[in-house]
Amino acid sequence: MAEYNVNAGDLRTRITLQSPTITKDDGAAQVPGWANATTNPTVWARWVNAHGQEMVSSEALQSSQRAVVTIRHRTDVLTTWRVLKDGAAWQIISLDPVQGRNHWLEMVVERVKGTV
Repeated sequence: MAEYNVNAGDLRTRITLQSPTITKDDGAAQVPGWANATTNPTVWARWVNAHGQEMVSSEALQSSQRAVVTIRHRTDVLTTWRVLKDGAAWQIISLDPVQGRNHWLEMVVERVKGTV
């Protein structure tokens, strides 16, 4: 199996990892939200855009963008989390601890834009 190589110079994009939270509003109703990861939320990443696609859902046009993001290995990231890049939120679709060597974590992320 070929070695998966990422050079430190490839980690050029700053991202912030966020996990889902539940807070309460003034009327004590539960409100879903997002909070930065408790440990080291902002990290350097290698960001590679994938080709987007357009889809029609319930007669509303949406565009979907995907990217493959590689960061240094960590064990706390879950697929329920999201990534912020330049203020835009990207949902984590899948996680891959590359070759099981605990060096890198590869994530497929997606951002959907359009009318809903």
